[in-house]
Amino acid sequence: MTDCVNIQHELDRIGTLLLTLFLMTLFLMTLFLAPLSGCAGKVSRTEELLTKEYLTLSNDDQLLHYYQLEDQIVAEERSSTGSSVSLGLGTGLFSSRSHFGGGVGVSTGIGSQTTATELRDRRNLVRLELQKRGVVP
Repeated sequence: MTDCVNIQHELDRIGTLLLTLFLMTLFLMTLFLAPLSGCAGKVSRTEELLTKEYLTLSNDDQLLHYYQLEDQIVAEERSSTGSSVSLGLGTGLFSSRSHFGGGVGVSTGIGSQTTATELRDRRNLVRLELQKRGVVP
């Protein structure tokens, strides 16, 4: 009978630990993902610049577009030097003991370099079009 009580006590403890872990995970996901929800459905500035039909723009608008591309290249390169931090939590059951652990990871932004390259390619195309029209940026 004592074994059944001990097992029930251990199961209750594990259940409480798992519930706590679940609630912590839910809280952290809400904390980190809530700010990103405002980004859903919005077109990024970079995407807007890369999809703009620059050939149909007037000379003045195309010159403005050229300088907007340059500004966005600088912004993308600046953001690529930053780093991101991630947080991990875990739990494990080993024989009669349960363990709880965590970890932190750091990574740098590599994707922005590709975006900056795409912006540079578009800027070069716009510059060529401006030169064809006799406008010097």
